[in-house]
Amino acid sequence: MDNKEYYLDDFVDYLNKNDKSSGTISTYTTNINDFIKYYTESYGEKFIPGNVIMMDLQDYRNYLLNIKRQKASTINNKIAALKEYFYFLQSHSIIKNNPAENLKKIRTNKPTAPKGFSDSDFRKIKRYVYRSQKILWIVVFELLSKTGVRVSELINIRLCDITINDRSGNLRVIGKNQKERNIPLHLDVRKAIISYIEERDKMSISSDYLLISERKRPFTRSGIFKMLKRWENDTNIKIHPHMFRHHFAIQVLNTPNADINTVQYLLGHESIESSAIYLKVRQEDLEKSINALTDY
Repeated sequence: MDNKEYYLDDFVDYLNKNDKSSGTISTYTTNINDFIKYYTESYGEKFIPGNVIMMDLQDYRNYLLNIKRQKASTINNKIAALKEYFYFLQSHSIIKNNPAENLKKIRTNKPTAPKGFSDSDFRKIKRYVYRSQKILWIVVFELLSKTGVRVSELINIRLCDITINDRSGNLRVIGKNQKERNIPLHLDVRKAIISYIEERDKMSISSDYLLISERKRPFTRSGIFKMLKRWENDTNIKIHPHMFRHHFAIQVLNTPNADINTVQYLLGHESIESSAIYLKVRQEDLEKSINALTDY
């Protein structure tokens, strides 16, 4: 595939200049390459960005939905990448018209919140982690479950971002778009951090990153995912880091003094709409309600 001819290298530079994360850039380029492959195989012609029309994108959307049977969220992510790509091409005068400008995403109307843990599964995972007596595991578990941080934020926590006093604590997080937020630290998190730092100090670490691997290097995303995969295999419970984030948001909303604005701030969401989904009922709650109905 000719990246130069498709301007993918320039597109990556554009995304970097707009401060997109490495994960977003990787996903966008993969999605663009998938569309290019679909285009050449479907139309039997060389992919030239300027030859793409909106009908091609609509056909691709229908192909993903009706043939590949992909989820709406997956398709919408691909559409977002295509919109960004063609906007870049037009704004740099590479193409005259943007075929993706008015391309609509798949509408969804699911009354379900993001998938989180059931209370029983969460307790099982917590018990498994604490029984391991691994201080690193415990601090990762507590940070994920009681601060709602993303993995990218978790691995970038530095010692100077943490403040712990006798009865309180605070975590400074730099989130997406370099947006700062301050998260109060639950007692369990403070205890876990203090215990971990005591162990960490014995390793003579020079790095100022909080989480350090066995090789005495800052943790990476893959390192955290490998850790969670171990938990998943040993507990036989599906575990994804975002599930801790969802669990945290739901627990916050269940507290007396919290509202959707609290969740928006704590999770670092840009818009209130991103947080509003946690107000929707969960599928398991729907099922419980239906199963509780008496004959009528």
